[in-house]
Amino acid sequence: MEALEKFMQKIKPKADGKFPLAHAVWDGTYTFLFVPGHTTHNGTHIKDGIDLKRTMIMVVLALVPALLFGIYNVGHQHFLATGQVVLGDHVCNLFWGKFIFGAMKVLPLVIVSYAVGLGVEFVFAAINKHAIQEGFLVSGMLIPLIMPVDVPLWMVAVATIFAVVIGKEVFGGTGMNVLNVALVTRAFLFFAYPTKMSGDQVWVSLGGEKAIDGFSGATPLGNAVQGGVDAIPSLMDSIIGFIPGSIGETSVIAIGLGALLLVITGIGSLRIMLSMFAG
Repeated sequence: MEALEKFMQKIKPKADGKFPLAHAVWDGTYTFLFVPGHTTHNGTHIKDGIDLKRTMIMVVLALVPALLFGIYNVGHQHFLATGQVVLGDHVCNLFWGKFIFGAMKVLPLVIVSYAVGLGVEFVFAAINKHAIQEGFLVSGMLIPLIMPVDVPLWMVAVATIFAVVIGKEVFGGTGMNVLNVALVTRAFLFFAYPTKMSGDQVWVSLGGEKAIDGFSGATPLGNAVQGGVDAIPSLMDSIIGFIPGSIGETSVIAIGLGALLLVITGIGSLRIMLSMFAG
């Protein structure tokens, strides 16, 4: 790591040079890899052993269980819809096939989200001549997790640009925005392209194959509307997450593991989390 740090310092562009975007990219990369060596010496600031980037990275790590399960469940729902596995066969049959299919669907969404969102952040950092802001480290992961699996990549790109610019940068950036960037992205897509964000056909990717007779692809609530209480998936399936839905929303266990990590590390507050249910 010492050699890498020396290399980064060697290629450091000037902040007031001809290419401010280059310095913004360098600064964002450097502070992502290394904790800055400068500290606050005066003023009313709270001092801690970690900076905001490290805090945001911990939140991203807390989202990894939901991401991994979401990838698997995308594949599971595909094979269930096409009749290659039967209802109740969750893990054993075609495990790697499910995971690979899900990864091929989900990872492009993650890549587009980060590439487009961070690109906008870099441009604004260069224009305003300030450091790259850390907030999109989390937003870039949340955006694909709250999307239907087959939403077109270009829609994700357009919505991400809109959300970062209108939902955050116009307010001054991270910490000053009053809107959640990920939710603005979803709201934009919901109102601009409702057929891609709602209904019974958007939650399961068929991958060009034909669904078996009787498969609806509806969420549990949609099943309840169509077939009553008896059509709702079992409580165990609902808790584990083997149900149709947005990529990262289905598994209570995976989301709970992420919440537990945040509480243990002190990044999240158990009191605030529980207040959501109490309210």
